[in-house]
Amino acid sequence: MNERHNQIGFNRYIKREWLDFIVSQMLAGQPVAKIKSSVDDLLSSQLSVAGSTAHNSSRGKTISMLLSIWVNVPKPLTQLRDDALVQMQLLPQADYLPFHWGMTMTAYPFFGVVAESAGRSLNLQGNVSVTMLKTRMRELFGQRENVLRSTRYALQCFSGWGLLRETKEKSGVYEIQPVKRISDDDLASWLIESLLFSNSINMASLKSLLQSPRLFPFQIIQFTTARKPSGRLDYFRQGLDEEMVMLKK
Repeated sequence: MNERHNQIGFNRYIKREWLDFIVSQMLAGQPVAKIKSSVDDLLSSQLSVAGSTAHNSSRGKTISMLLSIWVNVPKPLTQLRDDALVQMQLLPQADYLPFHWGMTMTAYPFFGVVAESAGRSLNLQGNVSVTMLKTRMRELFGQRENVLRSTRYALQCFSGWGLLRETKEKSGVYEIQPVKRISDDDLASWLIESLLFSNSINMASLKSLLQSPRLFPFQIIQFTTARKPSGRLDYFRQGLDEEMVMLKK
């Protein structure tokens, strides 16, 4: 892992409706200061600032995370974010989830690593346990105290966003909800690009990306026209039959 991808950072549970709200503010053309103020108003009845300064409170840290995912993104991710907003302005909020997923993975690579481990477990045995995820994250990120806490927050997002549900038979074990089928080529290309960024790589095989366990909540189908060179991705063949995808420089 590079330095950024070795960071944890994901230290709060983020509700899906909060992400929907911040995107609605951006689509309305609100300035950053107004967005921050509006989000603070939204969370005022849900998260407290008691016993701490506003910036270091639970609310302040949550607002900072929300802004990091959609507003204050690193320069290399601005076009990815802007393309998402272009697509989202034509969609109902119910269809925002793949974009929230991709932007969260790129803003917080730890979130993507937890998703990958969860996806692998779901593919292998049909469920994922909290214990397994925590063990795996400790193997990857060390015995830091915040590793377990951040893993729990990520799993809480998977569940709270309607992607996993706890099994009735055993506490702490989750199974997948029905996957979201994606047939739109523009969205599929966008998710592929977000995967490359979240993995901090410039190139990968198309098959590995389409079947990535990081995208366990989604199934990309009928992906055809996006294979032609377009936007910021190049598609080409390597060897006899391996299709590759590369970020354009």
